[in-house]
Amino acid sequence: MKKIRFNGNIWQAYPHGLDLYPFDYKGRYIKDIVLSNAQLMQANVSEMNLKIIKLSAFDEDGKEHVVAEFKGRNVLKVKGMFEGNFLRSTSVISLGNGSYRTLRFYLGTTENSFVYSDRSEKPVFNRKYLDFDIENGLKLNGNESPEVILRFNLVPFERRNYIKSILEFFKKYQVVTGKLANSFNQLF
Repeated sequence: MKKIRFNGNIWQAYPHGLDLYPFDYKGRYIKDIVLSNAQLMQANVSEMNLKIIKLSAFDEDGKEHVVAEFKGRNVLKVKGMFEGNFLRSTSVISLGNGSYRTLRFYLGTTENSFVYSDRSEKPVFNRKYLDFDIENGLKLNGNESPEVILRFNLVPFERRNYIKSILEFFKKYQVVTGKLANSFNQLF
């Protein structure tokens, strides 16, 4: 009998695209939400390295509900959904029944940085939190899976810059080869 490996990231790169596995092992629906931030899109942010200390959600009335507090010192690398990456959370469903429109990530004072679409990285200072709008909102009625898939809508990396760096690598290689060949020429 042949074993087939199933990797969901490959088959479902974009939310609601193929819906190959929208249910958990008990048959409950797994929420798949897309988070976006207009300021990050305008700044061309493609990845984020964030030291998250607290996560909260805002309902439709603007009331804040604390989802989780993190005591660890780990930096979370957040990539955009254009790469097929996402985060899984089991604490978002603990909010309870209701409609939510925004998730707020409270940041630590150090180790935060943004990676831009040109692959440059810059540290982030004086930013206490990041707000992400939930596309189409999040409605919880109590019979969902405790697991939630969080996808971040960020700007893809520039491909032209990537190809340019590869070409520069080969140009450097040719220069080294030329110098090496010329040095052998002088020996003979």
